[in-house]
Amino acid sequence: MLTAQRKKLLSAVGLALIAQALLFVLPASPFADWVRVGALLLWAAFIPGHLLVEVVGRDFGAPATKLEWGIYALGGGYTLLLALLLLLSYLPGPLPGWYLHIGVDVVLLVLLVAAWPIAGEEPLPQMPLPRWEVVALFLILALAALLRLTNIGYAEFHGDEARAVLRAAAVIQGYDDVLFLHKKGPGEILIPTAIFAALGNLTETTARLPFAIANLTALATIFWLGRRLLGPIAGLAAALLLAVDGFYIGFARIVQYQSLVILLSALALLVLVRLWQEPRALWRGLLLAALFVGAGLWAHYEAGLVAFPALFAIGVLWTRYPVQRRALIVGLIGALALGALLLALFYVPYFAHEQFSATYTYLVDRRIAGEGFPVNNIADLWLRLTTYSSSYYALAMIGLLLGALLALYRRALGGWGALVAGGALVIFVTLTIANPSWATVGGRDWWVLLALLALLPAWFLPRTRAEERLLWIWFGALLIILLGFTSKPRTHVYTFFAPWSLLAGMVVQRVATWWAARPNVRPRNLAWTGAAIGLVVALLFGGYVYQMFAYTRVEILHTWNVNWPRGYWRPYAVLDNDALFGFPLTNGWKAVGELYADGTLSGDYATNEIEYWAPIWYTHGRMRCDERAAYFFQISNHQADPEGYARTLATQLLDRGYQPWATVTLHDEARMLIHQRTQAPLSPQRFALEKYVAAFDAAATPNLPLGYPVVEPPIPHPLDANLGGLIRLEGYALDAPTPLQPGATVQLTLYWRALQEIDLSYKVFIQSYYGDGVMVAQQDGYPVCGGRGTWLWDPGEQIVDVHQLTIQPAAPDGLYPLYVGLYIEETLDRLNVVDAAGQPVGDRVHLTDLRIGVE
Repeated sequence: MLTAQRKKLLSAVGLALIAQALLFVLPASPFADWVRVGALLLWAAFIPGHLLVEVVGRDFGAPATKLEWGIYALGGGYTLLLALLLLLSYLPGPLPGWYLHIGVDVVLLVLLVAAWPIAGEEPLPQMPLPRWEVVALFLILALAALLRLTNIGYAEFHGDEARAVLRAAAVIQGYDDVLFLHKKGPGEILIPTAIFAALGNLTETTARLPFAIANLTALATIFWLGRRLLGPIAGLAAALLLAVDGFYIGFARIVQYQSLVILLSALALLVLVRLWQEPRALWRGLLLAALFVGAGLWAHYEAGLVAFPALFAIGVLWTRYPVQRRALIVGLIGALALGALLLALFYVPYFAHEQFSATYTYLVDRRIAGEGFPVNNIADLWLRLTTYSSSYYALAMIGLLLGALLALYRRALGGWGALVAGGALVIFVTLTIANPSWATVGGRDWWVLLALLALLPAWFLPRTRAEERLLWIWFGALLIILLGFTSKPRTHVYTFFAPWSLLAGMVVQRVATWWAARPNVRPRNLAWTGAAIGLVVALLFGGYVYQMFAYTRVEILHTWNVNWPRGYWRPYAVLDNDALFGFPLTNGWKAVGELYADGTLSGDYATNEIEYWAPIWYTHGRMRCDERAAYFFQISNHQADPEGYARTLATQLLDRGYQPWATVTLHDEARMLIHQRTQAPLSPQRFALEKYVAAFDAAATPNLPLGYPVVEPPIPHPLDANLGGLIRLEGYALDAPTPLQPGATVQLTLYWRALQEIDLSYKVFIQSYYGDGVMVAQQDGYPVCGGRGTWLWDPGEQIVDVHQLTIQPAAPDGLYPLYVGLYIEETLDRLNVVDAAGQPVGDRVHLTDLRIGVE
């Protein structure tokens, strides 16, 4: 029987197929790209997610509105899309676009068949949502969209973004293990993989839009979470505060995992809270929560931090509904099994891969505080929060949090206990703002232990509702871990901003409730007061972040020392530009890519851009090597230059044989200086970036040369030479003309892998000679053209090291062995080659023999 519900299912699938067709017929253009990404997400995410929710979670927990179901659908859609792309990436060989089209259509068909019998049932009653809440939420999301989507494609990819995009291209090209080289989850690679597969090319706009939409959906999810826990005003206040939060805005504007983690973590908790309110169909709700947590962990393992509030929520279900404990146990078993399956799908091969030891070293040695515990990262949080969101926003958030904790003290301790605890808390916060390191005693900073002491009442004292305690556990546990146990949390502090905003919203809700209970206060007056406060928040905090992120005619952060937003106090004299993401910055790299493409530029290059990733993407994989570079691309970043480092660099470049050759401009302003290594006189040139953008974007396909450090390329000539138990030479590649004549150049590529941490910087020697006779070829140099010394190698990391070897012009014909090894330049001590028992067997590795002349 074709019921109304089944007609809706067929209409949804039909809409998905229309969206799929648009992907084939719409040409690439700046406007069409927005439509194409929207069509992709509708076809491959939202409609499949809608069917998934119909199958798995249709009748669990308390009733929900259509808007809330839509949030579940989009979260489920991202989950399905990540799962499908992960499975497709495991197929051998390249991943053509038709794989994605067939895969999504199969998913649609399977879910339609599964949902069909369920759709024959009567629809569940929908929970109504008051009109004022709909209007308020719409305005908040519109503000958030303005701040996140305006000029979203302006900034060039920064290092981490370019790495994700390059590895997405590697998935398309068929590098089966590229996901395991990543030190994070695969989510931020798989989303741009979908863009490549569906659209054929990728731009900054198309790559970032799916993350921005996930970010906006996360705001709606946090509204619903606050509404269910605390009330509608709390949910709206939390959503508004996060709408103008610079961290959330910055993450919405980059190709990174954070927006996925925020969305999927909040959705998992929202599911559990709905089960609190009505424990119906527990197993369905728990399966849905497991899906969201599993997909969040595919985005990044820090999604696992949601375990703190999630375990508390499950504990509340256990104590609140004793008659449901059997059903809860059954549901938890199923949820844990599903979660384990999702994690095993990626993390079992990830942990088994040799590269994981490098990831482990990165996490343990560079992220976890270790012997330095306890640490105090409050100063770093203050600097980033005031940079991303303004000092006024930071002070407002701290004030609201302080108010929430003082109110809890008053309720839980009462009388003198609340007065003493509250006074101590105010002193603690004041001292922390004035001097973040004030709690240093005996060379160690004990601030985090005092913060823990301040949070304990919120975790354990009575007279606190479970809804509020969940937020304090969520906020407090993550704050303690990141600010006290993590050596460099940097922007990872975003993980406790959702509960922070909800606690702030709780204060607003209580103030509004208190004000509404006063005599002679009319609801209309209360509504207008709330609207006025919201407008002030939007103008004061939103005005700052609009200038910092969305306004691009002047790159505010890039020129912060002269263009800081007027009226916004800055609590520091010098900006720390480390790990600042999402801010507009364009250096003109697309012009470089097109100048290489049309032959204006050729040869190797060097640059003062520290990271390798963005130059690889924008030069279409050209070789970066300072020793052999024909050009040097000089850029600037967000950091001011009070010491004149740019002038020093210019002098150094002149000393190394470079001359200024060209300037890349944007809006007639210099963005990049190109220096050419030559002795010939040069005529300065100017290249306007605007002329090259469209051509670059059209050619931005996944079909570009990929090598180190993007992928681990296949090794033409494998070896297994152990050098001192520190480094393994896994093989080599030799590119030489045939026949090889004196004076010719040979390219030798060495494939190293660190076996353990290395304290010393070893130099590579390459020699070819016979016995004690003439040296026919020799080259010494530090690995990767001097850009990746051995002391920087992580255990398990493969290093691809390219050398140019020139045959001596006077080399006689003959067969000459080719040797390679490592040594310390200062002492000339060589690193021994050892056998399986660790015994030295020589101080060099015989690679092959070079035949010079005709045999």
